Amino acid sequence: MTLQVQEYDYIVIGAGSSGCALAGRLMDLLPDVRIALIESGDDHLSKAAASEDPVNHEFLAPTKTTLLWNGKADRGYKTIPQKQLNNRAFLFTRASGLGGCSTINYMIWMRGFRSDWDENMPEGWKGDDIEAEFQWLEGKIDPFLYESNTLGKRATEAARSLGYKTAVEKSKWSSPGTNNLMRFSMTKEGLRRDVYRSLGADNSRITLVQGVAERVIFRDEGDEQDTPCACGVKLRLKDGTTKDLFVKGGGEVILSCGAIDTPKLLQLSGIGPSKLLNDLEVKVIKDNPFVGEGLKDHVMYPMAYGINELPEIFSPNALNASLHDDSLNVQFLFNDGVSTPIIIPVMIKQPFLEKAPAETLCQGIMDGMVLWGGTLLSKTVGVLIACSPSAVRTKMQSTFTVLVNVMKPDSVGSISIRSKDPLDDPLIDPAFLREDADVQTLLKGVQIVRKIVKAPPLADIIEKELTPDGRKHDDDIESEIEQIKKACLPYHHSTGTCSIGSCLDDQLRFKGINCLRVADASSLPFHPRVPTNASSMAVGARCASLISESRN
Repeated sequence: MTLQVQEYDYIVIGAGSSGCALAGRLMDLLPDVRIALIESGDDHLSKAAASEDPVNHEFLAPTKTTLLWNGKADRGYKTIPQKQLNNRAFLFTRASGLGGCSTINYMIWMRGFRSDWDENMPEGWKGDDIEAEFQWLEGKIDPFLYESNTLGKRATEAARSLGYKTAVEKSKWSSPGTNNLMRFSMTKEGLRRDVYRSLGADNSRITLVQGVAERVIFRDEGDEQDTPCACGVKLRLKDGTTKDLFVKGGGEVILSCGAIDTPKLLQLSGIGPSKLLNDLEVKVIKDNPFVGEGLKDHVMYPMAYGINELPEIFSPNALNASLHDDSLNVQFLFNDGVSTPIIIPVMIKQPFLEKAPAETLCQGIMDGMVLWGGTLLSKTVGVLIACSPSAVRTKMQSTFTVLVNVMKPDSVGSISIRSKDPLDDPLIDPAFLREDADVQTLLKGVQIVRKIVKAPPLADIIEKELTPDGRKHDDDIESEIEQIKKACLPYHHSTGTCSIGSCLDDQLRFKGINCLRVADASSLPFHPRVPTNASSMAVGARCASLISESRN
């Protein structure tokens, strides 16, 4: 859009989940400030709203979630080959567009565990402090509370029969145990919610500027300064031209680009490890070896089963129930049959990403096909091509999946730029399963799932486990571990690459730089034990509160 003013009180770079929460909350608290909201992607959900068939629109239909991955709203990032996972390289989904990853995720709304905030965050960020931000967000988004179908209830009853307690029902904070009540950040009609508009980031006093942020601009860059001061951003606009945007005196630049793109932009701007920056001929503004370090992500292992009973209803996005086992550091998500068409395309695409010889690729494709059984695979692909979502749910009634997830991974990865070209993808190394503790956690999780599916009443409807080679590995641990390494997947919950403590103070201000803050998942010094979208929004909302407090 046309830029109406040249100077702003705040420039927020990134209109994803955290950036929209920040901008919308700031407008609520400080309605007279001028904000420029920078976003490189499109407005996917407004186009969806104009669709003649919104239920089947690719962005609004929850059943098509992973079909959006590596699509037009995805940045198309890939990891470097993961040595500990047979040198597999993964799609690493990060969204581009208004609402960010909320436009292509599963829409799970989990605050997470209050104890994580109490134990890992500084004063001003404890559970009682962040409670107000979650309440504001939930007032805007109104997460949909879903009580699971008979499949989810069978799963939770089976878990209880093995000694797992019931989680605190209807609590907005997570608690250990099993629960068949799920919250989704979607509409009550089961469609994807437009976070950009729901959170008020479309306010008329917010100037939306669509373009790629190439780097942060610092005042008096030609002079040697004791303390650099951020004053603007250099943009590449949609039409290919460049534009510099500036904040007023006392204004601030705030990065809300996410755990991948925030450290990328900082490094492009000369903030990061000096050796990396010098090697790439990027002028060093602030040497900080922690920018881009600390990357954590959940890694999941999907287990699929054939069942002989059709649930009376299907979940809006397949998720039916959850189980948090704190003692083993593992989370389980139970999903009805609609999850099968969600997961299979990922398994089919994955082998093509491997950096390996052709014969290994062919074997990977065969593994992906065998994984779900030839008949099931062909049936699913046919359904995906020919049927509406309602038909998908009916035809996929004979399967369900359990996603086994390492809640607090020990493995730590990194992000780094590969050149000083802003259009180059960063080098992403999530270090999946680098630490053996994470392998052992998944192994224990797999063993627990096998116990749960053998326990009534879930056992009454189980027909068989759909494993890659058609057999279980209970008596062959090494074979089981090898299969985990062949079939585990990213959960796309990246955090920690520019965190409070190592890079930021407790006000989210970058240490040693004036007028620069970071407010997104990269800011978190702990890895939430749940899907991270709600936590990312809470960080954005909390940043707005901190700014408001500092001005009053």
